[in-house]
Amino acid sequence: MRDLEQTLLQIGRELEWPETPDLAASVTATLRAAPAGEAEHPAPGAERPAPGAEHPPPGAERRLREPEADKVDGRRAGERRRRLRAGGPRLVLRGLLPPRGLRRALVLALVSLLVLSGAVFAAVPGVRDAVLEFIGLQGATVEQREELPPAPPIEPLDLGTRTTLEDAAERLAFDPLVPADPGDPDGVYVSDRAPGGELSLAYRPREGLPRARTTGLGLLVTEIRGDLVPDLFGKLAGPDASIEELTVGGEPAAWIEGAEHFFFYRGPGGRILENELRLAQNVLLMQRGPMLIRLEGAFDRDRALEIASSLR
Repeated sequence: MRDLEQTLLQIGRELEWPETPDLAASVTATLRAAPAGEAEHPAPGAERPAPGAEHPPPGAERRLREPEADKVDGRRAGERRRRLRAGGPRLVLRGLLPPRGLRRALVLALVSLLVLSGAVFAAVPGVRDAVLEFIGLQGATVEQREELPPAPPIEPLDLGTRTTLEDAAERLAFDPLVPADPGDPDGVYVSDRAPGGELSLAYRPREGLPRARTTGLGLLVTEIRGDLVPDLFGKLAGPDASIEELTVGGEPAAWIEGAEHFFFYRGPGGRILENELRLAQNVLLMQRGPMLIRLEGAFDRDRALEIASSLR
């Protein structure tokens, strides 16, 4: 339950509820409206107050009886109560979540539930039946399920700090691989999301590399040390996606195409990183020694294999 608890706590911190109405003001008004002496001489048969209730603790009466403050607080409390009765509690989003953050937060919670159930699907028949496919690679997991939550909005990519291939090689715990086809990238980025660093190579759309709806690029190459974090990348696909296990260069690989799928990163303890949850189009995941390489774009399987075979 650790992954789910952390995710729900993260969502809870992003939600703000209305202020609690000022109960002291309304209690004061009620006490003042009571007829004089009613508390001292209750009617025959009436329930007597509990011992000690007749004499409030020192300072309590003084705190309740600030005439001008009571009038202002009472009016404010009444207005708040009327608003609450009219529309009920409203959620106000702030902090990390964008304007559409509530929808995104709910998607995150649903994805977390799906991933959590997928982690134990082998032992639970009902859950196992809902999982159509599960592939584990060094550095990533790919899961296909019968149902997915609504898709989050597509937002600009955050690939890290822009740099050069030479500087990236100095910062990474592995030697960067660049595909000879299509050649030098239009952008080189380094991020510390992964132990050992993460390298991203961005290519603009061109012939043979159509524009992908999810990235706006023709090709996005991502490289990490998959042996350092066995399940850093997560893929969650629906029933309309096609998932195929492959062997590329004698090592395990997976190809995902068709319907767009969820792509996310896992943080410490397996927690899904909310800021990194996004949609992805066609993807080739492949192992290369200790590395995991990810090719994303709108190209087909044969084109992805051509690019993969040219990595140097």
